[in-house]
Amino acid sequence: MDTVITIAAEYTGEPTRYGPVTMGQANMARCVLRDPPLHMNFRVVKRLPAGTTLDTVTASVGRLLSRHEGLRATIHSDTQCVSGSGALPIEVHDAEPGGGGSGLGDLTDLAGLAEEVGLRMQGTRFDVEAELPIRVAVITERNVPRLAVFVLPHTSVDAIGLATVMREWERLIRGGTVLSPCPTQPLELAEAEGGPLSQRRTAAALRHWETQLRRVPQSMFAIDIDEVPDADAIRPRLRVRSAVAGEALGAIASRTGASRSAVVLAALGVLIGLRNAQRTCVIASLASNRVRPELRDYVGPLAQDALMAADLDVSTFDEAIRRFRTASLTGYQHSRFDSTALWEVIETVNAERGVNFARDCVFNDMSGVTVSAHEPAPSAEIECDWLPAASLPAHLALWANRLEDDEVDLTFWIDPRVMTRAEAEVFGTGLVKLLIRAGDRTVHLPDVLAISGVVPVEYGPGWIHSDSCWVNLDAVERLVGEAVGGRPHRVIHDANGRLTCHVSSGTPEEIHAACLALLQGRTSAMAPHHYVIHAPGPGDTWLRGPVIAEGDGRDFILRGPRA
Repeated sequence: MDTVITIAAEYTGEPTRYGPVTMGQANMARCVLRDPPLHMNFRVVKRLPAGTTLDTVTASVGRLLSRHEGLRATIHSDTQCVSGSGALPIEVHDAEPGGGGSGLGDLTDLAGLAEEVGLRMQGTRFDVEAELPIRVAVITERNVPRLAVFVLPHTSVDAIGLATVMREWERLIRGGTVLSPCPTQPLELAEAEGGPLSQRRTAAALRHWETQLRRVPQSMFAIDIDEVPDADAIRPRLRVRSAVAGEALGAIASRTGASRSAVVLAALGVLIGLRNAQRTCVIASLASNRVRPELRDYVGPLAQDALMAADLDVSTFDEAIRRFRTASLTGYQHSRFDSTALWEVIETVNAERGVNFARDCVFNDMSGVTVSAHEPAPSAEIECDWLPAASLPAHLALWANRLEDDEVDLTFWIDPRVMTRAEAEVFGTGLVKLLIRAGDRTVHLPDVLAISGVVPVEYGPGWIHSDSCWVNLDAVERLVGEAVGGRPHRVIHDANGRLTCHVSSGTPEEIHAACLALLQGRTSAMAPHHYVIHAPGPGDTWLRGPVIAEGDGRDFILRGPRA
């Protein structure tokens, strides 16, 4: 059993300040309060150099907080409060070594304790109004500090901001000097975001999202189950590495004029689209939004989703790459937005189309951020290994760790409801096979599945293609049956995939709203496009009875032009 004490890291900065939240803070506060804490909180364990004392730890943590206002900011609705001075409590866990002797050369037991402590801190939701957005613990062995554990929510840092904080920590804990902090702090960024130029960019981003959301599939994976929400979104992770693919990737990028990142994005999109018989591929890619020099080392959440949609009606993989290159440039250009306004757009489009946009495919290029450990080169042409599961609310995500000439290193997060482990291994290695084959030749799109080994999904009887979405009629029937609460009903469809719902009693608006409320997680269902309300009657006679109302049920939706 480890013993626990609490110490304090004191910090001081300018006097306590108040002001508006940044768009990134607002977006992440919504997610931190809603999504699984294991996904929304970063966890980092750092080894402490020999000779480190608890006083050194508290002083170094205090300097980090003093330098970065984002680590001292609490969020109260649309206002942030930056604490001027105070103290952060730090847990100290001391454990006797498992073996004999001093134990000071073996970190195994201490790493296990750090993992236990870190997971507990990471799995606890942050109180964004009352708690500073950073937690720290120290693991000691016989009172000698050995490891430091950091947990930070996405309200205080994104991946690049976290890398900045950890880079400074390594210098501070060793007594080194650090450069002046980024001159842009969250309050100054929020003020800039309220300016006319930023507002015009935000409005353009909302228009981009709305245009794409009106035409893309609600989900790239139409699953014929009524999904039970997965509270923690724990996903198996598959790591795929290849040295051969690195050289091929460089050749493809030179030939097509696309970045290496765009080539991998295209390979992901093409494989998902062809596997699932989707005519358009939609992927959310995390955009760092750090193009401006004054934001390069900003400590705060800047990363937001870039929505990328590309049609797959092309004949070659090279053409698909160019489509995804254009889609990525457009998406990244429109990745700074007001999340509250964006959710209004999403909900309005969902209601008008009768769908629930899933954001179920995610791409994240971390190749410029990830610090690669010194590992032996892959021994086989393609290597794949399963990693410990982790939290990520998506059906499929791809993290690009390295995209260099000497190695491609990818991590896939895969929901077992859309692919078994065997299917996931075929998909992950198949993507790399596609890159290798395309390195020195033109690959025709009809050949992609054969090259990759990925088996396409077959949509049998009862499936229709409607409004860019694969829809299962049984899933629609279950949805409507729950929405009407046992009232007699019947759903029919025409050759164009238009769904019409006949119901005994009620109103189109009431039934459509009930369908929308039940749609989350049902990626193979869709609300009907039209509702016909009949007067009640005995048995099946109601269907032949008089029509008392009909319409699309969308009259409750607030529509109007956007700025």
